[in-house]
Amino acid sequence: MKLRRHIHTLRGPIDVTPLIDVVLLLLIFFMLSSTFVLQPGIKVNPPKGLNNTGVSDSRHIINITAQKPPVVFLNDQITSLDQLSKDLNVISKKDVDVTVILRADQDVPHGFVTQIMNIALETGVSVLIATQPK
Repeated sequence: MKLRRHIHTLRGPIDVTPLIDVVLLLLIFFMLSSTFVLQPGIKVNPPKGLNNTGVSDSRHIINITAQKPPVVFLNDQITSLDQLSKDLNVISKKDVDVTVILRADQDVPHGFVTQIMNIALETGVSVLIATQPK
């Protein structure tokens, strides 16, 4: 006597929880292992200095490019000198101890860099000048 076997496979919804876990772990791994580039879109070649300690925790950076006339950026946004003064006033009112990092190209005239520093100092903001290590 021959017995018949009936095998019925049960098909249910696919459990995607392990897949999501793996994808999120890979995302976290690649985010933590990638290099972070400071100001990737603005090309500035600051002059060389003896000591490049810098302040990496400053959230406000002024970039000055060596174009004719020089272009001024505040936190990656193009700005004029009048608007820079207004923006720095707003920043200094929000936070008492504000430090702005000034990254000027080495070909920018010294007078223009001094003018930007004076604008920042008039608004009550401390200024640090960024240099390249020797």
